[in-house]
Amino acid sequence: MSGSKYPTTMSCMDAFNRLTTCYSLGGQFRSYYRNGQLNACDKQLEKLKFCIFNSKDPIAVQQWYQQEAERNKRLVGSTDIIWKERP
Repeated sequence: MSGSKYPTTMSCMDAFNRLTTCYSLGGQFRSYYRNGQLNACDKQLEKLKFCIFNSKDPIAVQQWYQQEAERNKRLVGSTDIIWKERP
């Protein structure tokens, strides 16, 4: 694994802010508009839990970011393919 490709630190405050944004009215409205359903915010909750217990371990943080990048590669285009750019 490349040490410089993925961050070695994680901000728990940032993870908490992303979770509260997801649970907010605006976050839920956005999710319903884009996907047709409310968001359970599982991804944000998992990041906050991981951060609380592992944020001081740089290797674990790098592995988490690597796994997240791989997960995101598989999901590319899942909801974005609905919208097409106008010329």
